[in-house]
Amino acid sequence: MKGVFRRACIEERKAVSADEKERAGEIIFQKLIGSVEYVKAEKIFIYVSMKNETPTADIINKALSDGKTVAVPVTLKNREMFFVKIDGLGNLVKSKFGVYEPIRGREDEITPDKNTLLVVPGVAFDKSGRRMGYGGGYYDTYIEKYGIEDTVAIAFDIQVKDSIPYEKHDKMMKMIITEKRQIGGTAYEQTY
Repeated sequence: MKGVFRRACIEERKAVSADEKERAGEIIFQKLIGSVEYVKAEKIFIYVSMKNETPTADIINKALSDGKTVAVPVTLKNREMFFVKIDGLGNLVKSKFGVYEPIRGREDEITPDKNTLLVVPGVAFDKSGRRMGYGGGYYDTYIEKYGIEDTVAIAFDIQVKDSIPYEKHDKMMKMIITEKRQIGGTAYEQTY
């Protein structure tokens, strides 16, 4: 059931026009960088978005210009990933998982601390903060390993459902930001 639901949500997101994604992405960007969680964070751990995801390039560039430490994930197998510091979006290559990553080894890993905001990708979310990822378990494992509390998902509003299939190991998001609302974070269920 989870796989069927996931595929349907991915198809629904693909159907959103490029113009709408761009417009929504700009609103989400402004809301994220204006959030208390972003402002107080010294480190931003963030994924490099793929074409149908909420865009992250502007967030990465803004965090770098704000003097924050920015790190992106390097994925291994068996739900293992680590984050490395970047100074820009150049020199990234497409991995075997289809995501853009720096060519860096584990010796370059930086770890999260209490001043880290982790920006998490996902396929679908619900109003209580639950997240459905792509099925690999990478982020759930990472959040558990480091006990990360400041987690934010950025998503198009169509990705927020009344309920989603979940399992006990699925990690809740502290905050979800869409172009239409913020769930959790410093103010619960804000609608813009």
